[in-house]
Amino acid sequence: MEKKNIKRYTRRQVRRNRRIAFFALLVLAALLVALLVWGISGLFHAEEGPDVSSSLSSSSHLLNGHSSSSSQAEESLPEESLPESSADSGASSQAVSSSSSSQPVSSAASSVGSDDPYYEADMPLLVNPDHLMPEGYEPTVVSIGDGYKLETKAAAAWQDMQAAAADDGVSLWAISAYRTLERQTELYEEKVAEYQALGYDEEQAKEEAGKWVAVPGTSEHCLGYAMDLCSLEDNFEDSAQFQWLQEHCADYGFILRYPKDKVEITKISYEPWHYRYVGSNHAKIIMSQGICLEEYLEQYGG
Repeated sequence: MEKKNIKRYTRRQVRRNRRIAFFALLVLAALLVALLVWGISGLFHAEEGPDVSSSLSSSSHLLNGHSSSSSQAEESLPEESLPESSADSGASSQAVSSSSSSQPVSSAASSVGSDDPYYEADMPLLVNPDHLMPEGYEPTVVSIGDGYKLETKAAAAWQDMQAAAADDGVSLWAISAYRTLERQTELYEEKVAEYQALGYDEEQAKEEAGKWVAVPGTSEHCLGYAMDLCSLEDNFEDSAQFQWLQEHCADYGFILRYPKDKVEITKISYEPWHYRYVGSNHAKIIMSQGICLEEYLEQYGG
């Protein structure tokens, strides 16, 4: 019987052929995956593309502080009125817009949505050496601990900000907050007495004292919206607390009220420790543009 010649492979040839087959399968699998991903991606863009584009366009307008709908529906709000809660703002907007003395909420301020917990519909109440606190003004204040008090919404915002800073490893604490008009008067008179003891006459002493302690009736501390934090030294600006506040205070509706380069406008000496609650929509514009409250109200307050 005739024997057939059967080709036999060496072990080396078998291993080589297996490797070739393995790499061929890998290449084939990669091509299949690429085709599958490409097909799914094309289907997604075909179905979702218009909506995504529209959403990005809308977001771009909001980030730049321009909203066509908010510009057309720009409301007028009472001059030197207290901030309202976002829940009340919608119900009161129609009545407020008919007021004869009013301040509009800028369309730029609408870059923060009214669902933001620190949003304030009204423009901030201005109190400074040229704008006295309204007669009979008495804020509703609550305790924030350590014997200090703030207006209700400002207190909630402060506690959230303090907790957020702590999460970032930064400790914030209050060293002054709400003061009654009587207490502000005492502090002012004490400062006047200090300058008189240094040889200033009464008029000069009052002028110098007013640079450091607000004249009664012109202090933000009496509003319940202002607080001093951590230190009363100028070098507070070099601290981790100050740096954190510069980056994050506006997120919670607070501003650095008396910046170093705005003394001629605020008429108050630089106070890196003094922060004022105005609402996140107003605060983000003020802090991002590097302006003070007086400039903001002049520019956006109507």
